[in-house]
Amino acid sequence: MNPTDRRPLIAGLQALAAKTRAVPLRTLFADDAGRVSRFTVEGAGLTLDLSRQRIDPGCLSALLAYAAAVRFDDRRAAMLRGDIVNPTEGRRAWHTALRTPPGPQQPEEVAACLARMTRFALAVREGSWTGERGQRITDVVNIGIGGSHLGPQMACEALERFTDPGLRVHFLSNVDPAAWLNLRERLDPDRTLVIVASKSWKTLETARNMEAALQWLRASGITEAGLAQHLAGVTAAPDLAAASGIGESTLFPFWDWVGGRYSLWSAIGLPVMLAIGPDPFNALLAGAHAMDSHFAQTDAARNLPLMLALTAFWNRLLDPGATEVIAPYCDPLRRLPAYLQQLQMESNGKSVDEQGQALDWKTAAVTWGAPGTDAQHSFFQALHQGTDAHPVEFVLALPERADPQRREEALLANAIAQAQALMLGRSYAQVVAALLAQGVPAAQAERDAAHRVHPGDRPSTTLLIGPLTPHSLGALIAMYEHKTAALAWLWGINPFDQWGVELGKQMAGPIELALAQRRAGGAVTADDPASHAWIERLGGLLAAQDNRQG
Repeated sequence: MNPTDRRPLIAGLQALAAKTRAVPLRTLFADDAGRVSRFTVEGAGLTLDLSRQRIDPGCLSALLAYAAAVRFDDRRAAMLRGDIVNPTEGRRAWHTALRTPPGPQQPEEVAACLARMTRFALAVREGSWTGERGQRITDVVNIGIGGSHLGPQMACEALERFTDPGLRVHFLSNVDPAAWLNLRERLDPDRTLVIVASKSWKTLETARNMEAALQWLRASGITEAGLAQHLAGVTAAPDLAAASGIGESTLFPFWDWVGGRYSLWSAIGLPVMLAIGPDPFNALLAGAHAMDSHFAQTDAARNLPLMLALTAFWNRLLDPGATEVIAPYCDPLRRLPAYLQQLQMESNGKSVDEQGQALDWKTAAVTWGAPGTDAQHSFFQALHQGTDAHPVEFVLALPERADPQRREEALLANAIAQAQALMLGRSYAQVVAALLAQGVPAAQAERDAAHRVHPGDRPSTTLLIGPLTPHSLGALIAMYEHKTAALAWLWGINPFDQWGVELGKQMAGPIELALAQRRAGGAVTADDPASHAWIERLGGLLAAQDNRQG
């Protein structure tokens, strides 16, 4: 469906949103005694409460009708079958095949790669795979960026309690030399395994960081032949990786139908398997597959990913300037907001449809956040009393075990309280009454009350994943993957390409050459005056630094 055909459908939803925008959340609850159960859905062990979103049954019916009109069912089925659903690159987006259980439905190449990953992970974890000089591997450094970095790092941090304390996993992504300098101080080259993860094997940051790591290994006395014991590669371009010196036994493939930000389940997840072991990694895959089954088989109104997507779509109609806040009340999930930034904004940050026609409606909202309760003491001030209302997604997990100080109760209570406070707020009259009850003089109470008013009527979602385990984490990540794809289909865009990532990287090459020329005392040119000025300024500062150090 092209924008011309969608336009009247979205215009109708926009008109409905305009009527709904002024309806207080309190009124939605007052008008519907069964609202909480009506807007709470479950699947794959997760529970999603959308009752605090500004959606009534009529709005939901209209949104579900729109999803049907834009052929959501057909788009979902095509993706899950492995059809080409990435038209600009002519590719499938078949990441769900990576977590298909063993059996006739599992692609042979997936099964073979998982088997190789398992053997290698066990050898490293058990100590039979050693460094060149016979030392047991104690540190793994994953060098990658974007999808080759954010998912595995988030998963390793989330599942830290399942990791082997004798095997530390580190992540190097930023090309800033400080990142590597700080990391290498904690490493012993004889005990370090470096994994280079790059789908294309051409990513600048990854290639430069790999060069630095190889130089460090060689400087420590590791021979060229011995590098094979300290180096592994994960890529969809195995020929290029082999040409870089990656040995066949430590070269793990994935395929062009695996998008980078959807690739955790592939060999990109090797550092996760090394950290937690093959069995927990298989449980991660099983949790994702459980969500795949829910997404494929559950009716639209009870389908977690689709309901999340419809809510995000609706919120952009209600308030096009609002952002999307992720607040995990679970410290191991502290990197979830950063992970979702890439997943959602790189996938859906588009302004044209799949045919290249300009869109009239807003697409991806800015995704950001931080873990509670830390976030309550930073940006929650703006969420409660700022001029803009930004929907918040509270992600809760049940505690691993009872705490002597019962802090798990404080954590969960704060999450519920924040959602309640965002919705109910506190009026001027309520604040004055509370101050008077505390013995504050009436004149002072009336003067101070305005600073303590909370407007309320600010929407939020609450998601409970149960205990944080490999299975529940797999279900959580897969849910967000499917939400992202479903939201793209509602907007009519392609969530599986990322051309916006490329332009700045292409421009960086000539600018790097110009900086080097200026640093060496040569004249430079640039495509715009501001860039020229910055090349002159920074190149001069680098030259001065060279002179001081020389």
